[in-house]
Amino acid sequence: MMPFGAGRRICPAYALAMLHLEYFVANLVWQFQWDPVEGDDVDLSEKVEFTSVMKNPLRARICPRVNSI
Repeated sequence: MMPFGAGRRICPAYALAMLHLEYFVANLVWQFQWDPVEGDDVDLSEKVEFTSVMKNPLRARICPRVNSI
């Protein structure tokens, strides 16, 4: 979030950018089927670096959803 600045000099389109990012992520979730990679277990444990990150990064297999009409 640092590129957006803070205080008086904050980006004037910050709210609009956040709205578009939320819309983009929602469309990714809606348009694609997200499955874990075969053989990988989902492990949500964390480790502390500069911020908290996943100990084992999440890997996903992404397939387009098929609309059944």
